[in-house]
Amino acid sequence: MKTLVNYLISVAVVLSVGCLPSSVDQQRDVAFWHVKHTPDSILISYYRFIDDFNAQLNSLSDPTLSLLALNAVTDAQFAWALRLLNNDQPRAALPFWRVSVAQQNEDKRRQLSALLLRFERWSDLESLKEQQLLPVASYAAEHLKLQHKVAPQRIEQEFANDEGFLLAFSQLKATPQCQFNVLLMTDHRQGISQLTAFTHRYQQQPQPRAASFCFSKPIYLGNTIDCQQQPDSAAQCDWRPLIADKRWPTGFDFIVMMTATGSGNVQGGIMHLNSASHYGLFLHELMHFNGFEDEYALPTAKQAWLCHQRGLVAPNLFIANGLTPPAGWVLSDSCETGSKAYKPSADWSIMQYQQLPLSAQYQQLWLRKISDPHYQPVRFTDYFQQIAPAMDFTNKTVNKNIAE
Repeated sequence: MKTLVNYLISVAVVLSVGCLPSSVDQQRDVAFWHVKHTPDSILISYYRFIDDFNAQLNSLSDPTLSLLALNAVTDAQFAWALRLLNNDQPRAALPFWRVSVAQQNEDKRRQLSALLLRFERWSDLESLKEQQLLPVASYAAEHLKLQHKVAPQRIEQEFANDEGFLLAFSQLKATPQCQFNVLLMTDHRQGISQLTAFTHRYQQQPQPRAASFCFSKPIYLGNTIDCQQQPDSAAQCDWRPLIADKRWPTGFDFIVMMTATGSGNVQGGIMHLNSASHYGLFLHELMHFNGFEDEYALPTAKQAWLCHQRGLVAPNLFIANGLTPPAGWVLSDSCETGSKAYKPSADWSIMQYQQLPLSAQYQQLWLRKISDPHYQPVRFTDYFQQIAPAMDFTNKTVNKNIAE
């Protein structure tokens, strides 16, 4: 009853003020005062001073703004949607911006698209694009392109510069101070941010020592490369079209290709891993570049040839085959067939469980391996030469067994 009385008093005051010979500013101020103290008067006040209220929608309280939105006030609907998005309620915001966005200017639509991007509301952004309401020259529009894996040529160079990734190999140079230079590549949006995160973490604690590995900025390939999409299979891509079409930079040793799906693996100087991978797996696969073997059961096909060899076949794998293993080495699960296999420590290592940190012992084994002056790793150019022998890639060429 009290609310109704207050509402009627407010209506009477606002209407009577309109009849007084006072200024419009005075009438507006009285209207705002009554909206603040009796929110039920908002509709009458709003329609008397539409422009003034629209200019101050963001200063209205939640109950007042939502009441306007629920009563189909277009600008209030949009303002309420933005407020809900800023309060982490994208689903609640959807019906309000959907019915009001067409009446908003580009700046406001840019605000909306930025918030939708924050929540990765790709279907909503696609809907805006289909209605030609998504600002073309916006970060949201460019990120939507990445989400669709468009060709690199369709991405704005300025956007790529700002986001810290590359669209081509041009002017890409290796770092001579580093022992190994690595090309970082991906075909999708999340891969860019994940590769950047891995690089930053590696730089905080380089392994096995400083200047062992230097990484390029992520190179976005989009739909110019075909990668398998089976989550339960090893991540793999078809490199043959790119070997012929791309001019590859010199001085690089390895490739890290981040796919959307598939399990991590290294073959022929190329690491494939998906963008949901954790850093421990990345470090584990990085050690494969320098010859380390898994300390869990190796694939049957690999055991068929590796487990019949003799002696030290990897920094962390010794195949007995009639020989005595190094002192302190213990049985390994790597070989289930053939001769017995041994590993350096009875403790679990990062080569058995990727979640484990790199131990001091394995760091020293890694350092010893890359410090060997006769050591030549399998580089991606070796693999490319094998599948396209007519191509001339870099000045680093060496014949190696490509199988990891």
